[in-house]
This record gives sequence, structure tokens and C-alpha cells, in this order.
Amino acid sequence: MKQLILCADMEGASGIFEENWEAIRHGEAYPQGKLWRQFGRQALTSDILAVCQAANEAGADEILLYDGHYAGCAEHNVILEQLPDNVRTFDVPERRFFWRRIRGQAAWEPWALVTVGQHARYGEENAYFPHTIQSPPIRGFWVNSLHVAEIGTAALSFRGVPYAANVGCAASHREARELSPQVGCISVKDKTKNWKPSPEETFPLIRQGVRQALEDIANKPAVEMNGACLCRLELTEGFRFEPPARFSWKGEFARTEAWWEAPYVEMALELFNEVREHIVQG
Repeated sequence: MKQLILCADMEGASGIFEENWEAIRHGEAYPQGKLWRQFGRQALTSDILAVCQAANEAGADEILLYDGHYAGCAEHNVILEQLPDNVRTFDVPERRFFWRRIRGQAAWEPWALVTVGQHARYGEENAYFPHTIQSPPIRGFWVNSLHVAEIGTAALSFRGVPYAANVGCAASHREARELSPQVGCISVKDKTKNWKPSPEETFPLIRQGVRQALEDIANKPAVEMNGACLCRLELTEGFRFEPPARFSWKGEFARTEAWWEAPYVEMALELFNEVREHIVQG
């Protein structure tokens, strides 16, 4: 069975720029806002639909979608009713970053991984809405010296799966290529060129680019990281760690940095959620 893993975010979706940035503010977190429901969800849905059509044209049997934008809010950022019948979503409480649970629901050997709606890491130049999971307070996150954000955590969770394509802000491709140099990169906006197309304009570009990447999947290597992981989390100015008196993992805290070790990637990412609970302002 050809099962495509599709990991979605929203800041890198087509048609969303600084002037209409409220389109990314989830309606549960910001009920007074209207643009997320009026435009943002449709913009992301257009990008995801383009990926799904390309995947089905290339022979996909099933598409498993993880919608990670505003994880913690129950409602999806994508309009599921507009997607093909072979798309299903991961069963994760409030769509949270429970990567071990997410990976466990996929096939043992999925066909390919595609990331869509992606933004660049915190501090990247010429990027739309760059951040690392939540910035502030997070300045950077490293796993075995690999600088990762949402793209990286998805790709590492599905290590061993061919990384076919990354779709999003042009600046997001830097992280994707560090993970897998042969990944197909499909831009939907580019700040260096002041290129700001609409979802209607990018739809055929995404569809064509993803299809080409999937048809060339034999030349799209997987992201690999086996064995023990050493992780580091660094905070932005104005935030610090307030460590507990005792904690059950192997690691240590400084004022604005934390380190921990784990025997494998899934546990390393799970511990990330525990470590970030000890971030405070000040």
C-alpha cells in the first residue's frame, strides 16, 4: 500500500502575508477574529488539496494528514470535507505534538513524506512568520546538532520514510534541505523577490511539483537518525527556565538553556514537551 504522510502547518500557506496575518490565528484561541475562518482555512485547504491530487495522480492509496498548526485547539485548520475520500487524519487529542502516538498510527513503511504550509525557523532572514515551534520563548532546538523546528520534528518522527517534498515559504526550504538535500522544494511565496501569489496561482505549481517529486521518489532519501539523541533547547530574551527540584530524565538546566538525552528520537521529542513546561518569563 502506498501511504503518504502529510504534515501541515499554516504560516507557510499560500496567500497569507503580513498584511493579512490574522488569517493564521486559530478561531478557538482568538474567537473575536474572523479572518482565519473567512480566508485562512481555505488558503491552507487549497495547498493541501493540491498535494492530495498530486499524490493520487502518482498512485497513492491512502493519505494520512497531521494538521499541527495551533496544536492544542481541537478544530482543524483544513476543511476536511473538501479533501479526497482517501484522506484520513491522525487520532491525536486536540491535535497535539504527540509524535510517538502519531508515528504509531502510520504504516511501518510509508511510501513518502510531504510537508506543506511550512515556515522558516526563528531568526531566518527573508521569511514569513519565522519561529521555532513557539517563538518567543523558544530561540532554537537542536537534536544531535541538527537545528530543527516544525519541519524537522515531523521529518525526524518519520525517519526512514523518503522525504519527497516541502511546500511553503521559500525560506522554509533551508531547514528541509539540511534534513534531506534531495527533497523537492515548492515555494508558494518568496520575500526576497516580493513574490506574493494567491492560492489559485500556486495550486497548479504545488500539484505539478509534488507529483514530480513523488514520481522521483527513488531519488528522495529518507531522513535518518538512529540511536541515542542529545537535545538542546535555547530561549529568547525575556524568558528563563525554572527547573523542578527533581526530574526523571537525564539532563540539566541553565538559565536560558536546557539539555537532555534520550535513547531514540521519539522519546527525545516527547521529553521536549516536558522540558518546555519549565519555561517562565523573567
